[in-house]
Amino acid sequence: MSDTGNAPSTSSVKTTARVDSLKNLFIDPDKQSPVRYVNTLTAASRPETRKVQRVMLISPPSTLYKGDLPRCTYPLGLGYIAAVLLESGYEVEILDCLVEGYYDTTPIKDDENFLTYGLNRAEIAKRIAAFGPDIVGVSSIFSNQSDSVAEVFRAIRMAAPDAYVATGGAHARYFPHNYIEEFDVDAVFLSESEATFLHYLEALNGHGEIEDVESLIAQKDGALIANDMMALVRKKERNANGFWAEIDHIPFPAWHLYNMEKYFEIGAYQSPYTIGDRVGQIYTSRGCTAKCTFCTTTNFWGGKLRRRSPENVVEELIALRDGYGINEFHIQDDNITNDKAHAKHLFKYLTELNMPWCTPQGTALWRMDEELLELMAASGCYQITFAIESGVQRVLDDLIRKPLDLDRTRHLIAYARSLGMSVHGFFIIGMPPMFGKPGETVDEMRMTYDFAADAGFDSASFFAATPIVGSVLLSEAMRQGFIAKDTPLYRMSYKQGLLNVPGLWRGEEIAELAAQFNTSFNAGKTRNARREWSQGQY
Repeated sequence: MSDTGNAPSTSSVKTTARVDSLKNLFIDPDKQSPVRYVNTLTAASRPETRKVQRVMLISPPSTLYKGDLPRCTYPLGLGYIAAVLLESGYEVEILDCLVEGYYDTTPIKDDENFLTYGLNRAEIAKRIAAFGPDIVGVSSIFSNQSDSVAEVFRAIRMAAPDAYVATGGAHARYFPHNYIEEFDVDAVFLSESEATFLHYLEALNGHGEIEDVESLIAQKDGALIANDMMALVRKKERNANGFWAEIDHIPFPAWHLYNMEKYFEIGAYQSPYTIGDRVGQIYTSRGCTAKCTFCTTTNFWGGKLRRRSPENVVEELIALRDGYGINEFHIQDDNITNDKAHAKHLFKYLTELNMPWCTPQGTALWRMDEELLELMAASGCYQITFAIESGVQRVLDDLIRKPLDLDRTRHLIAYARSLGMSVHGFFIIGMPPMFGKPGETVDEMRMTYDFAADAGFDSASFFAATPIVGSVLLSEAMRQGFIAKDTPLYRMSYKQGLLNVPGLWRGEEIAELAAQFNTSFNAGKTRNARREWSQGQY
């Protein structure tokens, strides 16, 4: 839809995104984009006068290592954006290509170890054409799904050639120019988009200027507009009970636009060992203040933490329970206990729901204490995931830069188990030399396994260190030549062992060792859950 012409001729050709195709690979761990806090908008345009009124939001198919369980949960980010647009009278549809084609697989050409799950390009185009959008927004969160996102772009050009095309998410944030140059995308949003996407639509409809939309790279009249000021939604206030309510004004996700029953039917949640069979997903906060080198979260959220009030969280969960019959919920926060005092109030409020819940995304142990664990258990938390990463303090301090004291960790794991909670651990092995510090040795990796066993975890996931796009780890790996430049992005799956450190170890060894650790640690363990353990779960 941009004035730079039709989509480039390569848009009809399926190509593979590789590391060497990316621009601006090097991430400065100490540099953050400037942040400005904004509120969600109220539209000035009227539906009957808009040239851009019908909005389709798409979550792409999923490419995974063969044998992995395709986790399938409703895309919360798109649901929030949809809710904001609906409040302003826009017509919105959400298409989750994974859930709609969950049992459909497409092999990756020349790589038998990977499969793409979800609707194919022709079916996506059919769904787009049936809705007839004026603009299509595509979620681009994970780098290993960049080829799937490209397929969605191609489907849009097939089915709605005159529609505007926009994208956003963590991968899109770090490499917006790839999408604009290769697929003629009209707009790339560089951070969360509840406020900025509506601002962009209003500008397209003659109310405001595209140049004023923050966190945006966009095309206009043959020119490129770049505004990297990070716009984060926040209304800094405490509610009547004195609790932080910084993002309470964002409406609840537009659940009615999801195929909710199909998510429940498939039952492949982030935590596969659920007690309930109708599991809801929720964020109680946004952001994490840690700076772990393997992660992109800190950069994407600007290193800032924003909280919802306990009352607002409970209100959403009650709406999910009463409207959709959920009998369990998963908290998806990057760090639910980042603000310990706020978390304690939240857990007290969750007690009134009398519903089981867990933390599949991991919980920060450096922000944990005994009282928090007691409150979690009392409020229905039956399983907690601790993101430990390494059982070697040197690796944590020098290579991962995670502010975690392992001596304190052992006590908290034992205490959580004494309260009746099942405890799962996340671990990463194969960290290369970083910042002039020696890389992790195989002996240190085995020490991590021994730590997990001795600390008393009920289960654990061991991953090969993977240089995710946008992470400091990728920057360091590229700078030192530890990753092949022709590595396909879809292989960034935490099981591939993509890093090779001459004289220390090869990636294949690390991937094999992680697989051995997973099998040895988890096989034969029983759980009070609907699923049995299988190696693909980890």
